[in-house]
Amino acid sequence: MSARVAVGVHRRVDVLAGVDSAYGLMNELRVGARWMVLDGGPRWSVGVAVEGSHAFFLRPASVEDRGARYYSGRRNWNVLPGIVGNLQFPGARSPRLFLDVRYLMALDTEPIQGVPLGGLPPDVELSGAFPVRLGAEIPVSEKTSYALTIGGDIRTRPDETDFMPVITFGVVTGF
Repeated sequence: MSARVAVGVHRRVDVLAGVDSAYGLMNELRVGARWMVLDGGPRWSVGVAVEGSHAFFLRPASVEDRGARYYSGRRNWNVLPGIVGNLQFPGARSPRLFLDVRYLMALDTEPIQGVPLGGLPPDVELSGAFPVRLGAEIPVSEKTSYALTIGGDIRTRPDETDFMPVITFGVVTGF
């Protein structure tokens, strides 16, 4: 479950805050910003985004085998820079397509040694992934839309799956 609040602080800059929860096994607080680099008017835009987060895990890494860390790719501290773009179809209530390509840099402050006689693990372990999302926002009223996203995370960490698929459904609303 996720909740986000984004506020425009300038015509081309948004700041955001959010919280994610993976069934209570991982709770993550996020802050970030988006800057619209290319503005195609009301039809399209391309921007850069960055988010930083701190994840709180219910179980310590030493007892978790295939838990929240494995499925989310997140660790204690996370940074996600990337490129975002959208295309709005003509018409007042037409769908909007979006693309979000990021790099997840995860800093693990609880690394564990997975092999016998492997020595002490480092104090901090850095890993990465490439989250790629393609989606659509379909308006249902003047201020509310449904959002559907498909994609996945291309992982680089050797003890995780190489690709983790992602499908999300949500509601977007404005005040």
